[in-house]
Amino acid sequence: CLNDKNENYKVRLACADALGRIGDRYAVEPLIDVVSDEEEKSVYVKESATFALGLLGDMSAIDPLVAIMEAKQGVLGKFSFLKEKIVEALARLNPNNAKVLKVLKNSLMDSAPMVRINAIEGLMNSDYEEAPNLIKTALHDEDEEVQRNALIALYNIIGKDILDEIISLPSYSPFLKEEAKHLIDEY
Repeated sequence: CLNDKNENYKVRLACADALGRIGDRYAVEPLIDVVSDEEEKSVYVKESATFALGLLGDMSAIDPLVAIMEAKQGVLGKFSFLKEKIVEALARLNPNNAKVLKVLKNSLMDSAPMVRINAIEGLMNSDYEEAPNLIKTALHDEDEEVQRNALIALYNIIGKDILDEIISLPSYSPFLKEEAKHLIDEY
């Protein structure tokens, strides 16, 4: 049903979702095939298959997903939701894998805010010692939601010291200073 391109896309979405939730490793290859298929016209089916790969947690999905991000960068520009799902799936699969870390680093500069947010979350969950420095660059992002997520990620990694730094240094935006104060009040 997932591979039947004549089937209604909503049915195919449900199939991809079900394959991810079932958790069977035999679903990995058909899901990778859908995500990698140049002929697949439904970006929604690709997104659902990517999400399912993240749910399955099979490391064999890393290389094909990384390859899609590297090879299709121009094409994916129009489909930020697919990029979001790929970055999210890669971060869920193994944020410490060198190839995944490269995708996460590159995704911090993506044009879509949600892709940047997913990259921040992936870096936060990694053991990469440079993650805090990479995430710090997002504190100066043009998008306030990206800034907020970077602040929360750094707070989770570093602790209260980052909040004090943001409040005390003039280089941070008033928005970020308010968010830092809010976090101090909350915790």
